[in-house]
Amino acid sequence: MGLMIFENTRYLSLLIKRVYMALLCAFLIIACLAVFFAKKWHDASKLDNVYILSSDNTLTASRTDGSMARSSYEIMAFAKVFLEKAFAHSEYSWEENLTEVTDFMDKESAHLFLSKMDETIEALYKERNAISTVSLKEIEVDVDTQPYEVLLYYSTMLRFASLGEVIYEDAEVEGGIYFQIEPLSRSKKNPFGMQIRKLKFLQNKSDG
Repeated sequence: MGLMIFENTRYLSLLIKRVYMALLCAFLIIACLAVFFAKKWHDASKLDNVYILSSDNTLTASRTDGSMARSSYEIMAFAKVFLEKAFAHSEYSWEENLTEVTDFMDKESAHLFLSKMDETIEALYKERNAISTVSLKEIEVDVDTQPYEVLLYYSTMLRFASLGEVIYEDAEVEGGIYFQIEPLSRSKKNPFGMQIRKLKFLQNKSDG
């Protein structure tokens, strides 16, 4: 009887050791596979083109030079929003527009822009009830330089509401602007992820 118990104990001990070794081997295999696939995923993330196979077709994902890159279409859309905020105003939108448009600029460009929008310009909207609209005449975007460069020409139309017996004539003002664009991280405040730098006011193209 004692010998039988001893044999059973020995058998169970051997069985436990084998199960333990089997689990240890399985764990090592899983760990090695995890490291292998992690390395493959890391290597794939560095490829210019990544191919994804499915039962229907093969999809290709191309990696750009950097997540901060901006296309010419994005820059043009940004420039149009900038023009609207910079030159299309009324008595009620003047202050809000200036705040928003200067958020798109670095300090130097914002200071130059606000210096042009002085009390005389402000009086057109707040004292003479001016309403201005702006139209883009021409735009050139260079995405081959860093930072990007933008040259645009525009026309601003000023219309005045009558105040009593005083009536002001409508006026059209043309001008040009040059600026550089530095890509930034996109945010709620700046969804385009771009900042205007080196802002310069230019003469109308027909005058130059």
